[in-house]
Amino acid sequence: MLKGHLLLEVMLSECLRTRLLLTEQQIKKLSFHEKLKALAAVIERNKGLTQALEFSEQLNRLRNRLAHEPFPKLETDLAIWSDQALHVFLKSKHQRYTPRTRITQAISALARSVYQCASGEA
Repeated sequence: MLKGHLLLEVMLSECLRTRLLLTEQQIKKLSFHEKLKALAAVIERNKGLTQALEFSEQLNRLRNRLAHEPFPKLETDLAIWSDQALHVFLKSKHQRYTPRTRITQAISALARSVYQCASGEA
């Protein structure tokens, strides 16, 4: 989850760079949450990207629990989050995936949506 969160942050930063023309120095000052809010405030109403930002915010909350709680119990919450994200972004059957694979696939789907924003495909 941590590596996926980092990858997603790289994609958010690239989207800020290409869509908002922010400099690297400006982007480095922003937290993950601030990057999400900046994109949400200026991006055209694109349902897929809006959903990606919402799921990214949820992932960020889960990641913060992992980082700040001494003994977080995230298995159930991560499973629910990844199943919902996969349902929205992949729209394919994913019942046979292991829990870890579902999380990886869900983060990849989010990163793909944000990348499409950065590359102008969204």
